[in-house]
Amino acid sequence: MLTLVSTSAIASPSDLIRVAVPIGVGIASAAYLTMKAMNKYDSSNADMPIPTVRIRPGDTSNDAEYDEDNDLFLARCEEEYGLVFNCSMKNQYLTVISGSLVREIFMTEELNFMDAVDEINGFRTFETSVLKSKHGPDSREIHEIVRDDITPFLPMFIPRIMEQLTTIVDDQLGHCENKLIEKPLGIFQDMVAGAMANVFMGPKIAKDPKVIDSFIQCTYDFAEVVGKDNNKKFWRRFKIRTKYGYMNPLQKHVRILTDAAAPVVLERRREETEAAENGVEYVRPLDILQRLLDNFDKYGFVDLEDICGHLLILVIASVHTTSDSSSNMCYYLAAFPECIDTLYHEQQQVLDQIEKERQASRQKKLESGEVVTEQGFEDTELDPKNDRDLSTSAIKRMVYMDSFIREILRCRTERLSLAHLARSDVKLSNGMVIPKGRQVHVNIRSVHQGFDNQDEDPTEFRPWRFVGKPKSATKISKDFLRFGMGRHACPGRFLAILEMKAIGSVIVSKYSKIEIQDRSKTKKALFCELGIPADTGLIFTSRH
Repeated sequence: MLTLVSTSAIASPSDLIRVAVPIGVGIASAAYLTMKAMNKYDSSNADMPIPTVRIRPGDTSNDAEYDEDNDLFLARCEEEYGLVFNCSMKNQYLTVISGSLVREIFMTEELNFMDAVDEINGFRTFETSVLKSKHGPDSREIHEIVRDDITPFLPMFIPRIMEQLTTIVDDQLGHCENKLIEKPLGIFQDMVAGAMANVFMGPKIAKDPKVIDSFIQCTYDFAEVVGKDNNKKFWRRFKIRTKYGYMNPLQKHVRILTDAAAPVVLERRREETEAAENGVEYVRPLDILQRLLDNFDKYGFVDLEDICGHLLILVIASVHTTSDSSSNMCYYLAAFPECIDTLYHEQQQVLDQIEKERQASRQKKLESGEVVTEQGFEDTELDPKNDRDLSTSAIKRMVYMDSFIREILRCRTERLSLAHLARSDVKLSNGMVIPKGRQVHVNIRSVHQGFDNQDEDPTEFRPWRFVGKPKSATKISKDFLRFGMGRHACPGRFLAILEMKAIGSVIVSKYSKIEIQDRSKTKKALFCELGIPADTGLIFTSRH
């Protein structure tokens, strides 16, 4: 398979065979052995100093060397300095944690992820400016909403999600032969935004084009406010928090959602009151809006606008990242065309098996007399017309699709990420101390592409690497940190992976071939940074 180590350089055509310099596996240098010895904790010794990475001659920080080749830079640092080292990067002095010590970052409460996010992009100021109900910095309210009000209901949402995804694909791609889509991310944004609007707000509100547009646009407005400038941290925070506090463009999206939801909520209240008066049970709508209305007091909401503010945060946390990852998945399908047939054949085998099981269930009911004729199954759970639906059960059985997605996330993940901020001095098990106020970044390369953590050829993309292994795309482990680890692990990963599987299933069922418009940009497209679309399009050819 294609070796996918380096994440920054633009590949030439020959790079499609081997696109990066392999990480050395020979005898470690004397410096490496020295630092490894330093990283072994001896309780009898005083605190160990954290080594600092030297800056390349001619540079003012480590940024340029890192940007030229993420993996090569980090491999050098690991070899020369060990598992813990300081860098001058991202306009600050930060600490990088690698390998076996990474777990300590997620298990130490004094190293806080949200504190780091707030320092980087002022998220808490944004959050408090769109929410009326106020919560402390360690509030787990959003986590609880996802855990209790979204994840348990995912199987019931799948039919609506699949219908929405299929409709958009048919409308925007349709049946085609070598159809060029120059900016495919837009299609996946529409797919994800449409599906999420249906799940979050309900089918009726999701038909409002303003709502769909807000689900897409709010993430860009958020990114525009946060920005990616080179200001010093103090001025950066001042600029961001001033904008969030007084000129937050996201307020308009809260108003759009509130205006769209208000008449629907009033109608639901009227129907609920009418049902109570008539002594019948009110059938509650299946969407997250209704779940939050039902749990109004539990979460301490102030009003409908407050609920819509919370929904907006969920949108920002899910729509953009899922549509970006789904678009990137299609570039992998194009770069590895043999995967499309494998995934399609698996899909057909799964649907064949489910169809047989449903036929057997119907036959059993007919023989027992529970159902008299075949017509008795119409509009029931065993209606034959639904035998080959891409249901939750079908998607769960697609182990090759699951492995394919997990491997993409393993390879593409940004090499320095999952920043945490030290709330106090933190002593690691090797004796080194992270000072209060220091940002700590996880060296994902040492985990996802490290020979100590993966099985074989960790620098290569192997789509079926996890088939037959207890390592699903949603499973967090020491060798897969795409969604973090521990009690603060991303609670929305189940929704994100389910939607990626659904999108992948729709695409391979309808298209037999996907090609990258400019093949010389293959590697750059596969590793494009989150939020920055690939600068080459995709060419689609229908299956039938």
